[in-house]
Amino acid sequence: MDSLPTPHNNFFHFALSHLPNARGLIETQLSPAALAELNLETLQLEKGSFVDPDLREKFSDLLFSVELTNAPVNATSKQSLVYFLFEHKSQSDQLTVLQVLSYMVRIWEKRVRDGESLCPIVPLLVYHGETAWSAARSLAGLIPTPAALAEYQIHFQPLLLDLSRLDDADIQGESVLRSTLKLLKYSRSRHLVEILREILELIGQAMPAANFAEWAKAIGVYVMTVNKNIDDEDYKQTLASILPTKFVPGSLADRLLIQGREEGRAEGREEGREEGREEGEKYGEFVGKILLLEELLGLPGTDKSDLLALDLETLRGRVAALQVELRQRSN
Repeated sequence: MDSLPTPHNNFFHFALSHLPNARGLIETQLSPAALAELNLETLQLEKGSFVDPDLREKFSDLLFSVELTNAPVNATSKQSLVYFLFEHKSQSDQLTVLQVLSYMVRIWEKRVRDGESLCPIVPLLVYHGETAWSAARSLAGLIPTPAALAEYQIHFQPLLLDLSRLDDADIQGESVLRSTLKLLKYSRSRHLVEILREILELIGQAMPAANFAEWAKAIGVYVMTVNKNIDDEDYKQTLASILPTKFVPGSLADRLLIQGREEGRAEGREEGREEGREEGEKYGEFVGKILLLEELLGLPGTDKSDLLALDLETLRGRVAALQVELRQRSN
């Protein structure tokens, strides 16, 4: 899973790069007439990004191509494409429509540079904020225009899937897609604690165990960074309730926390006292959390020996500061 600056970006890329999820999203959002024009068996993820580097912390684009069912005579596959541009938002942003349009223009400009003809692009915005989408949905809603000038303006309105307005029963698609969208919908809610087991069960039933391990890792990192009600122990217990093993070994959180705790126990053994072992385990827990948070934030990892030289109160304060920074990035 590629590292992106925010956990929302990271998980959205991971989950929607899964072709069955992408296909399911297209199938549930387009009309039957539009779907009849597409050969979804040819759906593929396009490499590259059309987002400005300085916007990478706030925006991510996923671009897919699919061939038309009834391609023009003598047309090559590159000439009979439709692009689908997926974008996600975790909060309303007034300029989103303009930004999505700018990505589309860059895609067309690249095709012209490559000597290819222009092709349709279908933008789809997946919104999973805690309140309903309140920003402009179209350029007309973004740019105040006198009625007499309206016919000279660009009429552009991307598809919007507003998960905050959907009842869970109305979320469509196969089980993995439904689970993905529910996870996005409840990512910061206290209710995620209640439905996380169901989400993991549905995904686990729908894919081989080897693939599920990767999903369990991605979901674990995501929920532990954006939801203040779930920590690593909560997540491991949830996994233990649906897996034959206690939890998926080798995940990012598991690896760092176990490593920190082992070092803490070693410190305690050197003290040779029970209170030393207990304190050592507390050191290890805080060290593990700091290393995890620093990696998720893309910060240089602090040397573990430097962390172990700090007192518990300082370590606790470092954890709290990093958690605040991560939550600010996640908004």
